[in-house]
Amino acid sequence: MQLQQGSPAQQRATRRTLIRVLEATLRLLHPVTPFITAELWQQVAPIAGRATASDGISTAPYPRAQPERIDAAADAWIAQLKDVVGACRRLRGEMNLSPDRRVPLLASGDAAFTGAAAPVLKALAKLSEVRVFDDAAAWADATRQAPVAVQGAMRLALHVEVDKAAESARLRKEVARLAGEIAKAEAKLGNQAFVAKAPAAVIAQERQRMTDFTATLKKIEEQLARLA
Repeated sequence: MQLQQGSPAQQRATRRTLIRVLEATLRLLHPVTPFITAELWQQVAPIAGRATASDGISTAPYPRAQPERIDAAADAWIAQLKDVVGACRRLRGEMNLSPDRRVPLLASGDAAFTGAAAPVLKALAKLSEVRVFDDAAAWADATRQAPVAVQGAMRLALHVEVDKAAESARLRKEVARLAGEIAKAEAKLGNQAFVAKAPAAVIAQERQRMTDFTATLKKIEEQLARLA
């Protein structure tokens, strides 16, 4: 994002950080993949200000950890960003949105983070815009027909205009499919012969499948209730 849309100073700083990280990574990898790293390092090191082309990676100092330079606040911000992007992508999957379709994100809670992260969220989660709601009533009205994801202190929904009848039919079909899968799993686990003979890993897998199917079924039933 900064390389494409940042100021000249931000672009320079980003390029500098990327080249320095690449140079250090090549020194880290050199004992494992010496030939490719040596060749690449000859090109990268002078740009990173590490050495001239006549120097070799074999004589360069091995990178050392600098725990005093760890930015805990930045780490926490990135962790939250990853969680929110993951939640948006799960919502896209639940709603069967095509990868190239950009839709608005409706967000409630932690407005400061959402506002700061909006440009990155739009790029990583394929969003057309990010709308932040401070009013609970407005949020409830805007998301009454949309699946909602809770991520920490935030509530997230993707705003998509849907054909209620078609979407209800699709969800009911999925409910029937999941109910069938749950019935199959329950039949297997209720079969004493199967439980007695099957490996423990297989039984655990069936139980996990039933748990996953049940959780998904609950979410879809909630979507159906909102559509109604």
